[in-house]
Amino acid sequence: MEHKEQNIFLKPTILKPQAEHGADITRRFAMNSVGRMFAAALQDKSIRLYAAEEGDEMQLMQDDFLSTSLAFSPKGDIVASGTVDRVVKLWDIRSGDCIGTLEGHTYPVLSLSFSPDGNHLVSGSGDTTLIIWDMENKTKVRQMKGHGFYVVTVDWDPNGNRIVSGSVDANICEWDSNSGEMVARHDNHRAAVREVRFTPDGSKLISGSSDLNMLVWDSTSTPMTLDRILMGHESEVRALSFSHDGKYLVSGSGDKALFLWDMETLQVQGIASTMGEIDGVEWYPHQHSFITADGTGAILRWDVEDMGAMLAPFQELLAEIEAANDPALRDDFIQKFEKVCERYDHATLQTKNMFYVVWQCKRALGLLKGGKKK
Repeated sequence: MEHKEQNIFLKPTILKPQAEHGADITRRFAMNSVGRMFAAALQDKSIRLYAAEEGDEMQLMQDDFLSTSLAFSPKGDIVASGTVDRVVKLWDIRSGDCIGTLEGHTYPVLSLSFSPDGNHLVSGSGDTTLIIWDMENKTKVRQMKGHGFYVVTVDWDPNGNRIVSGSVDANICEWDSNSGEMVARHDNHRAAVREVRFTPDGSKLISGSSDLNMLVWDSTSTPMTLDRILMGHESEVRALSFSHDGKYLVSGSGDKALFLWDMETLQVQGIASTMGEIDGVEWYPHQHSFITADGTGAILRWDVEDMGAMLAPFQELLAEIEAANDPALRDDFIQKFEKVCERYDHATLQTKNMFYVVWQCKRALGLLKGGKKK
């Protein structure tokens, strides 16, 4: 896929470094509704809460089984985890204690989503079914059947009356959350549906698949209708998330690539990559920043910044050097160059667009290895 010139810079900050041991690998993660913390389920069977801004660990919740899905209650007091033990567990974020176990699935619980009011939870499982749970009584309300294989992704419509699920059977199903009835089945994907996500206002839904495509759905009606197809990833689309204002969509893939899409133009405006396959993406509420988790165990914050503003100090310095064309000013220009570099971390300077403009400045100053000093 050919991408147009990007005008958004995705600035990375490490919140959790790459795992030094297998036990520290991040398997699942989720952000709470106010963006103050995120939860990460690790290979050591723990669920850990981290401060969203600094990445400091805040709470440890230890399970006896691996977590296969995570979700924060909109009320912010509970983290729900689905496990390989076929149950959903409810964790108190303050005490770290398990305060409820929901039993009903016969295979691992692979996806979770709370209702907008937090009163109900829906779970999708390898047993091909979905279950709606009453959070007050911690009881099963109803079980929905219709998929032919593992239900790996589920999202509750922000407007409250619809649930959308995606499965390894390549189908997307729409369900009435009040009756549990299937209202539509969509077979537009050609391979497993890995992720479904509504926009914050519920007007659109995005689905990502192992067929490498993302489908944009108009969800203002029931059943929803296919609007556009987005293409570009070279491996399965594993993670999707919308910004709080619906302006941006970020997609992450097994090809380690991150694409930032402008939802008005449906064009890629920013590109970045991680060290491992991307397993999850979550936006900060009320910020143009998001978090990714990847297969190395790392969790990164990405700030959405104007590319022109990031490149401008180097471009201005380069123009000044070329205009002066005076070897006697070289040392002064090198000092200015070093001060500009100090504004950015090493990872930022190594990204494609930044690296090129830094290289141009170094060449003009004769700082490249083997280059001639002016």
